[in-house]
Amino acid sequence: MEQLDLSHNHLQVLRDNAMEDRPNLRHLDLRGNRLEELSMGALLPLRWLQALILADNYLSRDYVSNSQALRLLGHLRLLDLSANLLDSDMAAFYVANLSSLWSLDLSNNLLTHLARGTFLGSPNLLDINLSDNYILQIEAGAFEGLLQLRELSLARNSLHCISDFSLRALWRLNLSSNALQLFATEEGNWGYQLQVLDLSHNQLRTVPMLSALRHLRHLNLSDNHLASLEPHAPPSPEGIGPLDQEVSRPNLAHSGSNPAASLPELADLDLSRNQLDAFPIGFLSHLSSLQRLSMAWNCLQNMSAPQPSPGLPRLPLRSLDLQGNWIQTFPSWLFEILPHLEVLDLGDNELRLFWRPEAGQDGPFQETRQPFSSAFRLKHLSLRRNRLRGLGPTQFAPAALFSLDLSGNTGLALVPSDLQGLQHSLHELSLRGNGMESTRLWLPCLWELRVLDLSGNKLANLPWTLNCSSYLRSLDLRKNLLQALDTEVLGGLGGRLGSVLIAGNPFHCCTLGWLAALASANVSVPDLEEAWCVYPDSEGGSWAPLTRDHTHLCAWWQWRGTQAGWVLLAVISLFLICCGVAALLQNSPKLPWALQLRRSWACTKREPENNQKTMGREGLGRPSLERRDPEQK
Repeated sequence: MEQLDLSHNHLQVLRDNAMEDRPNLRHLDLRGNRLEELSMGALLPLRWLQALILADNYLSRDYVSNSQALRLLGHLRLLDLSANLLDSDMAAFYVANLSSLWSLDLSNNLLTHLARGTFLGSPNLLDINLSDNYILQIEAGAFEGLLQLRELSLARNSLHCISDFSLRALWRLNLSSNALQLFATEEGNWGYQLQVLDLSHNQLRTVPMLSALRHLRHLNLSDNHLASLEPHAPPSPEGIGPLDQEVSRPNLAHSGSNPAASLPELADLDLSRNQLDAFPIGFLSHLSSLQRLSMAWNCLQNMSAPQPSPGLPRLPLRSLDLQGNWIQTFPSWLFEILPHLEVLDLGDNELRLFWRPEAGQDGPFQETRQPFSSAFRLKHLSLRRNRLRGLGPTQFAPAALFSLDLSGNTGLALVPSDLQGLQHSLHELSLRGNGMESTRLWLPCLWELRVLDLSGNKLANLPWTLNCSSYLRSLDLRKNLLQALDTEVLGGLGGRLGSVLIAGNPFHCCTLGWLAALASANVSVPDLEEAWCVYPDSEGGSWAPLTRDHTHLCAWWQWRGTQAGWVLLAVISLFLICCGVAALLQNSPKLPWALQLRRSWACTKREPENNQKTMGREGLGRPSLERRDPEQK
């Protein structure tokens, strides 16, 4: 036996000879027990043990003897002591004299500081996890002797300052979710091998000087208090916005003061959830290898600044995330600065692609913008949740865009000219959650379309131009007003349709021929069990699962409809007969039988009038004693 899992039991003590018959054990998992004591006799036979998992126990109660027992494991490579209520002194006891150890996990404990020489007894450590503690202070020399340390996590602690970072062999450093206001390296630009640095969720107000980290490839500065990317940004003159300054003075950040001036290998930069109100062209011009940039959820507003000077270098950026800002205009010249841009996210903004002469009035477009006409390499564009009412005559670069997201724009209306230039390039289109009616959705022929999302609208029928999309693979029609699917439109898809989502539509239970057509074409309906249909009646409809057999009920509804039709026909016929008789009586007075009917009707009408006159002559209150002739009556 080489692996033994005893996790999540009720073990309290690992007694002597407990592992006597397991000399070849390599991996022992004891997490989630109630261990308080590790006897030396229990671990002595495990001379070849390489991984020991002791997380989530109570090893803080007898830490001196327990730490001595661990020293018997001469080939131990991995030790997990997380969630054991260890303080700083207890942790130092456990890691002393474990020279063979490579990986150490002390996360989720009660450490408050790291003393000098804490890890001197474990010089071969490659990675240390100290996250989820209460570390306030790290003394100089705390990581002394760890010449091979590659990964260190101090996330979710209480650090306020890293003023002398000296771990030159480190590859990955996680300092997220602290209270850092300062991060600085040692003086000198040599020796640092750091490639990944996470400073997110801190309190940084300026970008740290990282010129010594020449091998840095991934930098996360999200969720801080950055208002500028300059070390000491001067105040903005009145009437000039921060973006205007960046564009009009692209060389504002010189190599001597720009914190990004000496980061030649930086490929991924996350600046999201800060307070930046300018697109940092000058800052980015020094990052010659940057591939991905996120400035999501900042304070960017107006990007309609004048076009920068022709001498500005082209940036190699391929992915740009600008979602969650207040952007209203997006300049087309930005694609000239970013000629290799492939992914652009402008979701959750206030983007205006056109506007009318007066707000709230219909009329021709006063001014239109075509920000994507020069985006020749743009493949993925998101315009979701921008409150767009239409795209207007927006011109897209031909044969470029691969996917377009227009979801969440309530009230959006499309005409074929809105997607001009995408007929032979667009593969994925999302119109989810726009509340669009069938009369407000006019799509051009999208010959290369593979994925179409029309869910969350008010469509009563499918766009007929889907016949052009013979390569369509996935179609989402959930939460619409469809009573049936047009078999002619489905048949025009060339038999390549793979799946259709249909739940949330009021399908008619007695017109499900389209469902059989989908089954015969081997089209998958993953949410078929969630779909319902309706039987129409006087009370608004009776709902039933779509997969139920509707043969007998539909026959009854058909018979009921036939009976109702005969009754309605009889009522209409009787009404017409009565109308004909009345017309005949009025227009044919010379006929004998008609004249007799008219006299009889007149006599019966005159008799009540005579009785009323007779009673008036006899006086009020005197009853009439005259008896009427039975024949007259």
